[in-house]
Amino acid sequence: MKEILFYLPAVGSYDQLKKGFAGVNDKNYQNMLFQITKQAQLADDLGYWGVAFTEHHFHIEGFEESNNPILLDLYIAMQTKRIKVGQMANVLPFQNPIRLAEDLAMLDQMTGGRSFIGIARGYQKRWADVLGQTYHVGATFSDKSERDVANRQRFNEHWEIMKALWSERTTSLKTENWQVPPPGIDFNHEAVNTFGGGQDDQGVITEVGIAPKPYQKPWPQVFQPFSFSEESFRFCAREGIVPIVMNTNNEVISRLLDVYQEEAEAAGRGALKRGEGVGIFRDVLVSRDADEAHYWARRGNGFIFPNWFGPMGFAEVMRNPGETGQIGSDYDTLCERGFEFVGTPDDINRQIEKLVSQHDPEYLLQWQYPGPVPHDVQMRSIELWASEIAPNWL
Repeated sequence: MKEILFYLPAVGSYDQLKKGFAGVNDKNYQNMLFQITKQAQLADDLGYWGVAFTEHHFHIEGFEESNNPILLDLYIAMQTKRIKVGQMANVLPFQNPIRLAEDLAMLDQMTGGRSFIGIARGYQKRWADVLGQTYHVGATFSDKSERDVANRQRFNEHWEIMKALWSERTTSLKTENWQVPPPGIDFNHEAVNTFGGGQDDQGVITEVGIAPKPYQKPWPQVFQPFSFSEESFRFCAREGIVPIVMNTNNEVISRLLDVYQEEAEAAGRGALKRGEGVGIFRDVLVSRDADEAHYWARRGNGFIFPNWFGPMGFAEVMRNPGETGQIGSDYDTLCERGFEFVGTPDDINRQIEKLVSQHDPEYLLQWQYPGPVPHDVQMRSIELWASEIAPNWL
């Protein structure tokens, strides 16, 4: 199983977050950069597979201050040696796909092929509807609404543009909202025909290409967090993308993995092993003392989830089939439903044993909380995982 540390990242201690506006405190942000650097360096030395950051904007509260995961990736990559860096994820519908394809290719070149890519559709209205106005699309929560359909259409469209730019020397394509290049660009530059391409005899640009291309060919491994619907799993299976499962119910997870295997085989990817090409997402904190681990986890995800993610609908990932009514998002519910991998190495080894026997995921995305969980506690957690948990599940 390949371990990926996932950082929002949170900015500010538990007490600072509770006071408000922790995200605009310069000292808090510098402390966060210091902590994720040291933690990523330790993970690098201990053999973790990767580290990832999200994309969200306007986070004055400090809960997930990560408006540019690509920059954070490069920052960490320049201070590590082997660990892969990536995004969980870039929100495609609200970005220029040409610029994003270029930036991701540059990151892969600058890291010598140590990058991976994450793509998502966007669910936080505060920023998505502000940034998305240029593309006339808004946030969604996979509810089959008109807004949801428009969001998915943009997501698919931008993904196809990025793939073409990565894989073809020069390309031209027309989609519902894009024409690359637009007609009638009279460039008429001899150097284009002599040293490049994409210009006709009249000097009109007919194709364009990005440079550099990704270091990894045709592009780095791609992930899609957090996937809930069968439609998303079928898309990922066809595209060779790793979906990251946030759900906690084993029956729901099994069905999604069934769908992934079925669709992958139908798309010509062969008969995948159970869990191959799939990731599971859990909050992780390891300590020699279980009470200590839960104390700090309660101040990390146990504080942020019910205050931020739960009210936005993420408690639904813990719903059991046929269950009605509201699902709690408090820390006790997160533990009871199996989202918290928190405790001693022995406690977590037992949880991993169940996870592997039932689903055997190729990747485990581990939620980390710099700030509300003290730096020394997280450093010990990373080390304990690497020394007393990871060796059992290679």
